[in-house]
Amino acid sequence: MSEALPEVKFGKLVESFRQYEKIAVAFSGGIDSTLTLHAAISALGAKRVVALYALSPLNSNASIVGARATFAGNFPAAAVFKEIEVNPLLWPEFVVNTEDRCYLCKKRMYSVLGKVMTVEGCSALVDGTNLDDLQEPRPGLKAIREMQIGTPLAEAGLTKREIRLIAQKEGLANYALPSNSCLATRIQHGRTITEKTLRTIESAEHFLHERGFLGCRVRLRDAFFLIEVQEKDVAAFVESSNRTAVNTYFQSLQEWPVMLNLTGR
Repeated sequence: MSEALPEVKFGKLVESFRQYEKIAVAFSGGIDSTLTLHAAISALGAKRVVALYALSPLNSNASIVGARATFAGNFPAAAVFKEIEVNPLLWPEFVVNTEDRCYLCKKRMYSVLGKVMTVEGCSALVDGTNLDDLQEPRPGLKAIREMQIGTPLAEAGLTKREIRLIAQKEGLANYALPSNSCLATRIQHGRTITEKTLRTIESAEHFLHERGFLGCRVRLRDAFFLIEVQEKDVAAFVESSNRTAVNTYFQSLQEWPVMLNLTGR
């Protein structure tokens, strides 16, 4: 049997929402949750869908501003967007940063969103997990399954590549936005997660974004920073002017030496 076309999968995605009277979507501003929200609103109308955004110190200011702008720019004025404040830095089991970090965080965070979902009169909470995510070792998926969070993109068989193609055809402005994750994922397991470390990483990534390295990561290892840029940007990064600027910036932090992952992202 041949693989279904992306357009057919998208039709299946939209149809999957028609079973609900009202639904909540965990919205991050990334392309996966944006397409999920778009499909839900296409099926049910703006007033029967609630976008829930977890406002957290694990998110950079740029990602928060971006999520708000993505929602405002892609959805009708009648669409509902709610920001829910959560602070994982107050969760002792999270800040110790074990290999279960993402599982523990996702479970706590979705528990909070689930309570808001109920107050809003929604019968289900879904997120933007896609088919590719199911093939990767993601501890957060365990929490999603345990809490019975819906994963309509994955259930429709949509891969990341197909999601971007459909999003472009549907006119979603962020269809090419590089994948992102919370700042805590940059910190090696076993290192305590602190506000100071999160803000240092945020500032370093902002510096690199300003130099044109969008989608970069600044990861904190045992005794050094590891920079990852997109594969297409590796050659530009190692040019003398960029290397000098980056070295000067990280020396100003007076923290750890910095290294570059030559394979890119």
